[in-house]
Amino acid sequence: MACGLMKRPACSVHGRHARRWRTAVTIALVATTWILGGRFATCADDARPAVGGPTHGQERLITVVNGGSEKLTTFAVDDAGRVLAGVAGETPLIRVYDPAGQRIADWKLPIPPEAINVGPKGDVFVAGQGKLLRLDKQGATTLERDSPNMAIAAEAAEGIHKRVQDRLSKTQANKLQSEIRLFKRRLAEMEQKIADVDRDLFALDQRELVDTSTDETAEIEAERTTLQKRRALFVKLQANLEYNIVDPPSQRRGAGPKPPKGRQPAAEPDPKAAVRQLIADQMRIASISASRDEVFFACSSSTGSGFDVWRTDYQFAKAKKIGESLRGCCGQLDVQANDNGIYVAENTRHRVSGFSREGRPSLQFGSRERGRDDAFEGCCNPMNVAFGDDGSVYTAESGSGRIKRFSAQGSFKELVGQVELVPGCKKVSIAVSPQGDQVYMLDITRGHIVVMTRGSAKTAVASPVDDTRVAALTLSNGPTP
Repeated sequence: MACGLMKRPACSVHGRHARRWRTAVTIALVATTWILGGRFATCADDARPAVGGPTHGQERLITVVNGGSEKLTTFAVDDAGRVLAGVAGETPLIRVYDPAGQRIADWKLPIPPEAINVGPKGDVFVAGQGKLLRLDKQGATTLERDSPNMAIAAEAAEGIHKRVQDRLSKTQANKLQSEIRLFKRRLAEMEQKIADVDRDLFALDQRELVDTSTDETAEIEAERTTLQKRRALFVKLQANLEYNIVDPPSQRRGAGPKPPKGRQPAAEPDPKAAVRQLIADQMRIASISASRDEVFFACSSSTGSGFDVWRTDYQFAKAKKIGESLRGCCGQLDVQANDNGIYVAENTRHRVSGFSREGRPSLQFGSRERGRDDAFEGCCNPMNVAFGDDGSVYTAESGSGRIKRFSAQGSFKELVGQVELVPGCKKVSIAVSPQGDQVYMLDITRGHIVVMTRGSAKTAVASPVDDTRVAALTLSNGPTP
């Protein structure tokens, strides 16, 4: 009985705990059922997140390069869902991945790829270093030609040389004027020092007119001697400064500052080298795209600043410049074409502009105003555009990795998603599967491609990153570089 008396209180406590636990479980189940019931009721007719939320979230990575001399520069997705990643390095190539992200082939290239796109007929277009390539679906090069802008650049070589000479002359003139201004400023300071010494000498003369002791007289003479020596030095420096103003040291043969011991003197600017650099700059191609019958690409302007837009046929012939001196930030101007026309991401104006195949304006959409669905924030957005299978226009914003979808006429449709990116002014290509269930985004800094999936558990986790830079955007039926 004693044992029973000892156990009964313990059993009573245990019973109370069990009842409390069952009550807590019941409440939790009711709450969970209520929450899930509301969620299922909301999503029963549509598996997508609520209006206003991102439709896709990050799921996995495709690592293309991992250090070394190779660099992932661009990518696209073909109609079979293969990822075509452009790699620059000792051996330029396109690294091919199947839809599951497994590496299946390497296609060697004669040039480092700067832009890649897939046309509606399945042709793969590659551009870089003033060259245009067309590849078949197996990666064989079927056509290689110089980009048409290079012919103009060669013809304009004399003008480029003059521009370089004018630039160097202007730079040298500015340096000379700066040098003269410096000597004039120092001369004014030296003249003031001489005036100050003269004032002190005059004060000593006044002291001598007053009856002074022998000690004071000796002190005055010593001070006068010091001031006279100082004045003589200042006068000598004054004369040197006046001479330097008339004949600046930089203009004298063999003159100029000597380099520190162990260092070579700086080489004089080479106009020919500067010309070569200008031509090399014009060889860069920012983007390439194709409609059913024509190819469009954006490159550095051959006659001024900004970018020019060119149109060719599939043989890279019948070339015509349809736009020139367009403004683009961060060395990027994305131009994409489909049956609805040509769309340009005018990142410096925070808008997308549409044009006909002849370059005539047809539409504009976008805004810099914060808080609006169609706003493109940051310093230079949107950086890139691309198309969905239904003709909708996708835009990419820098820094934040934000992707939006608009109608072909420019009406905002939805926020597609947001990928964590390393902030910076750079290209961030994206590609979208034909049904739009997967979205691929290039992280050029880390050398990998981010795979986003519709309705992913991470959809709602969009990291707020600095919204100041941009990217390159592509889609499966016409991926951009």
